[in-house]
Amino acid sequence: MRLWLWVSSLFVLLVSGQACSDSSSEPQRVISLSPHITELLFSAGAGDKLVGAVAFSDFPKAAQNIERIGRYNAINIEKIIQLKPDLIIAWKSANRPRDIEKLKSLGFKVVFSAPNNLQDIPAEIRAFGQQLHTQKIANSVATQLEQQLINLRQTYQSKPTVSAFYQIWNAPMMTVNGEQYISQALKICGAENVFSGLPLLAPEVNLESVIEKNPDVILLGGEEAMQQAWLNDWQKWNTLKAAKEHHIYLMNADTFQRPTQRFIEGIEGLCQTLDKARTFN
Repeated sequence: MRLWLWVSSLFVLLVSGQACSDSSSEPQRVISLSPHITELLFSAGAGDKLVGAVAFSDFPKAAQNIERIGRYNAINIEKIIQLKPDLIIAWKSANRPRDIEKLKSLGFKVVFSAPNNLQDIPAEIRAFGQQLHTQKIANSVATQLEQQLINLRQTYQSKPTVSAFYQIWNAPMMTVNGEQYISQALKICGAENVFSGLPLLAPEVNLESVIEKNPDVILLGGEEAMQQAWLNDWQKWNTLKAAKEHHIYLMNADTFQRPTQRFIEGIEGLCQTLDKARTFN
């Protein structure tokens, strides 16, 4: 019965032409397939065009009222068909390729978001503004963020370097390499990512390698419910400089693990946190 309903809904939409976007018209019904895309669209002044978003698209507050269409790695194709979007924005590195191909085969227009470094964030805000005809707001926000990055570099470029380890997950233990935007933010703050040389953007590491690197600061991302347990585990290793000097800090993962306006605006606070370790070097 479920399959029959899905096929029937698809047939009606295809016959009426509602499943296909008109590339000549301005998109009015947009679906976001990642929480960070949802935030970037609001930054670009296009939040009111969102008719669907994946779970955890919770910022800004208005995003919480948008219809849910599954998770970034398990989207609900039937729900998307019902919402009749004329533009879908997908997360290139995380949405399932078979889901994207299915959406394209149904006639939906799909474009991709792939912000891997800091400069990509304002660039994507500008691109969304261009795509959705909200250039004035988008360009203003993007320019402001670019200026914030310039100001932060000027403020912290001459400060003594501290070494840092950013943990994004625990089992397996994972971090970021030097090409990832979190690591680039650390560099702006005058910090050296101890695993910057690894080849993958989000590599696995082990306890022994962290102990060997002996960072000045440990920054704990991940889910808030798990952070205290991670902190307790690290505090047991009092031979670690970060543990001994009490420079292990809990980070807001929604801010620091999404490539968004919030992330760039949060870098100043990150720099101030790293500053605390400089008094012991």
